[in-house]
Amino acid sequence: MRHTTTDLQKQFAAQIVSIKGPHSEFSELAGFEDVNKDAMVFIQSAEQFHEFGEIQPSVVVTAESVAQEIGSEFSGTIVCVKDIRLAQALFKQKFFDYLAQDDEWPDIHPNAIIHSSSSIGNNCRIGPGVTIGANCTIADHVCIRANSVIEHGVTIGKNSIINSLANIGYNSEIGENVIIQSGCIIGNEGYGFATDEQHQHHRIPHTGNVKIGNNVQIGSNTCVDRGTYASTEIERGVKIDNLCHIAHNVRIGENSLITAQTVIAGSSSIGKRVITSGQTGVLDHINIADDVVLVQRAGVSQDITESGMYAGSPAKPYREFVKGLGVSKKLARLEQKLKALQEEFLKSQH
Repeated sequence: MRHTTTDLQKQFAAQIVSIKGPHSEFSELAGFEDVNKDAMVFIQSAEQFHEFGEIQPSVVVTAESVAQEIGSEFSGTIVCVKDIRLAQALFKQKFFDYLAQDDEWPDIHPNAIIHSSSSIGNNCRIGPGVTIGANCTIADHVCIRANSVIEHGVTIGKNSIINSLANIGYNSEIGENVIIQSGCIIGNEGYGFATDEQHQHHRIPHTGNVKIGNNVQIGSNTCVDRGTYASTEIERGVKIDNLCHIAHNVRIGENSLITAQTVIAGSSSIGKRVITSGQTGVLDHINIADDVVLVQRAGVSQDITESGMYAGSPAKPYREFVKGLGVSKKLARLEQKLKALQEEFLKSQH
């Protein structure tokens, strides 16, 4: 499909500083290493522009300072934006997002199974093999891809996307503009057992649910357990990476970023705008303040009450962690010196 920079300017006036040159059309996106004449290309520097070679794209998106450097060399349209990376995200979502374009099947595939008591909104797309249980409410413009299971009582807000092979457990509440990637398990039973005198472990049924706010994204093969009695809550704007585990009764505050292989144990509360690096671990019943950043495979075993960067296991303020690394290096050097002196002493005894 062909688009115009005129449309771009109308839809993203808040992001576009200026447009230099005549308005033009584009039909695809390309990297600066793989340019063609119908493409829109995002560049961070004049050096990237000079890698185009003989073929130039129709549209270049860049900063105004870069546009001034390349303006005399480029005959196409230059779209100057405030933030190149943000423009890339917004423009690609609007014009070239696979997740928003899913028209290889009929709107509701004949192989989908939808309980008669459930309601499906306007312009929804339900893929082959999808199962939707009783009393579900699916809002307008929702896409549910092949072989996903939506259990009874689930609500899904408008413009949300459930990718293939996801399982949304009963009574889960999914907000608007949510993306759940392939293989996610949302709202299954958490890990809870009672042990008797014979050391036998008895399952505690989890009768709560999962609540996911608007504009949340959850990566592939991530598990979010339902609450034991109340809700596990993922607040608006949270982005969760692949292969994470969010246990029962956890709350994650808005606009937090949870990266791959993070594990958050039961009944912990994560503040707003928290960032976890890969393989972060949080013990159960832990509270983490707003604006905390966890790095270096942080292991959180005590509450963190102040914002800032924390590292290591057990997690400690980053400066303290770095000091500890320095001490460890000094101890290693002293150990080497001690071994050398010991070897010299033993040799002198022979």
